[in-house]
Amino acid sequence: MQNDEMKHRIACLCGKATQEVVLGADPAVLNLCHCMACRAITGQLYSSYHLLQTRPLNIDRFCEYRQSAVTSRYFCRTCGAHVFAHLKHTGQYFVAAGLIVEGSRRTKTIWHWRMGDTQDGGLTSFLPGESKETVSACWLELRSNIQPSDSAEISPADDKSHSLRARCHCGGVVFYITLPDSTSIKPSSPWPDLLVPYYKGSSENAQDVKWWLRDRNARYLAGTCACRSCRLASGFPIQTWAFIPKSNIVNASGSPLVFTETTMQRYESSPDIYREFCNRCGATIFWHCKERPLVIDVSVGLLQSNSGTRAEELLEWHTGRVSFAEMAEDPQLMQRLESGLKEWSEKQKLCAK
Repeated sequence: MQNDEMKHRIACLCGKATQEVVLGADPAVLNLCHCMACRAITGQLYSSYHLLQTRPLNIDRFCEYRQSAVTSRYFCRTCGAHVFAHLKHTGQYFVAAGLIVEGSRRTKTIWHWRMGDTQDGGLTSFLPGESKETVSACWLELRSNIQPSDSAEISPADDKSHSLRARCHCGGVVFYITLPDSTSIKPSSPWPDLLVPYYKGSSENAQDVKWWLRDRNARYLAGTCACRSCRLASGFPIQTWAFIPKSNIVNASGSPLVFTETTMQRYESSPDIYREFCNRCGATIFWHCKERPLVIDVSVGLLQSNSGTRAEELLEWHTGRVSFAEMAEDPQLMQRLESGLKEWSEKQKLCAK
């Protein structure tokens, strides 16, 4: 007999994933995998799934991406949200942790997997938890007795001192972020920080503050977001964005990036608000809007930095708050994240003295 406490309604941003699922493990335990494959497939700094008791409904309506010989991930063809994962060898199915919209969401235990892949700790520096190190596979593939081939593993980033490469797992989307230059100060924003316009404390940017530039215009701002739209568009509870002037996002040749090129697909999540994702592997790529067209939110999990997944040679992380934490389905997780951000910030200040 199914336990009613394990039943949950899920939905993606466009609504096509809406259904009820029955979890096969305690939802208070959150497993975060930080392996290279998880970051490149999702565009996040991690991926997180809950085990299901049975095969989900209508899984064939979603786009399947074969991560390896044993693992497939399924994402929404319309909005790009990661929805399910499947291990062929064991027959197990999983649901993306950020899509749960009904049911008790109180994370009590956090397990971090493949922390070593991050080089700098990645999201684990902001969200303390227990480490479950392994050298064999991503968390999903640990459920299988077959060793993964890693045939689709990503090649090392180019050695380009003037730019940082970004790449999704399938390689359909590749671009570069260049260092701030004279063009980086030309965009304007109608609101003065990383919040969307005029939302809970955000006011008009009367002084035309270039808030995306940090460290004396040497780095870009990056931050965490827990808004409903980001969560349901990605499938995961914590979105990380880097705020990059459009002029500093280029192709390998140095020419301006065109959103409609390669495997990028656009979803208009609200009027004049756009999200791009890879229509082959499902990675979250960009967020941008008509009101602020020249500063683009870039999903940080795509960046390939030799210094680590937080790419601190290019990014300065905002630690004062998690944007839209009040929208989170899991308030306890957001409290832990905001506390972790502040602790990390204090440690950075002590190290700088």
